Amino acid sequence: MVNPTLLKLQNVHGSYVEVCNYGATLVSMNVPDRYEKLENIILHYLRIEDYFSDKFYMGSTVGRFANRIAGAQFQLNDTTYLLDKNDGNNSNHGGFSGFHSRIFDYKEEDGQIIFSYLSRDGEGGFPGNLRLIVTYSFSDDNELSIEYRVVSDRETVFNPTNHAYFNLSSGKTSILNHELKVYADCYLETNDEFLPTGKILPLAGSAFDFRDYRKIADLMSLKKEILPGYNTYFINNSNDELKHLASLREPDSGRCLEVYATMPGIQVYTGDYLSKPFYPFAGIAMEAQYYPDSPNHPHFPSCVLYPNEEARSLIKLKTKSIL
Repeated sequence: MVNPTLLKLQNVHGSYVEVCNYGATLVSMNVPDRYEKLENIILHYLRIEDYFSDKFYMGSTVGRFANRIAGAQFQLNDTTYLLDKNDGNNSNHGGFSGFHSRIFDYKEEDGQIIFSYLSRDGEGGFPGNLRLIVTYSFSDDNELSIEYRVVSDRETVFNPTNHAYFNLSSGKTSILNHELKVYADCYLETNDEFLPTGKILPLAGSAFDFRDYRKIADLMSLKKEILPGYNTYFINNSNDELKHLASLREPDSGRCLEVYATMPGIQVYTGDYLSKPFYPFAGIAMEAQYYPDSPNHPHFPSCVLYPNEEARSLIKLKTKSIL
């Protein structure tokens, strides 16, 4: 295994982010609280080598396909593709050989860190030689941009995201007292395997209604599902090219995180299954992405990537202090 390399982007105010070439991973995001105290708001391992044995996709670039694909298979142009079964009978986050476990090439250019990786035809069961470029940039306004550019030589499916877990208190408390707002009117119903049933349900009056800021623990008490917290895909139907998908705030630190993306929705996961060296609800993942299992649901937005056509996706993580 090649030694992982830690890279840093710092702005004029001293705020900074750290990324690693193993999994094109976001390792830390160090931003001020309301008292200008600089702290990391992302869960991370103390040793960079520990990412090799990570099982939580901690801050990693996820793909080829974020989230689950039912039965670890899908059909494209009358061909059935069989994927890694790494989540029971299903495929999750690209399978065993997903981007999270790959070493990326990298370069630093014009204040950006640019990772690249060639995913060979058949890797994880997905068709096509696929070239991915992930670019991290960090502004003087404490805004982190993550851009994905991808080209494949065969028709395939593609759905990237970043899997950072956020804790705006910098670990002083769990995320249960964080306040969440999602910019959506509906969400995907899922079964006990977190697979979409195909039904799109309204948020109004449900235990998923975060259309206004709500303390996460308060709405959890209304849930009837097996999972105490959330592992839920929220749909944003706006026509904005860059959609405001969610905002998270933590009253004690005064920090607020806003998630914008070109994707049509966001998966919110409250870290119920986190374990040592972390703990359940230590962080919340807010993964901008396309619909889970979309290749098996024709009425979901398509994730098909056509040969030799470059596709781009963008995620922006904006942090600020609230008084």
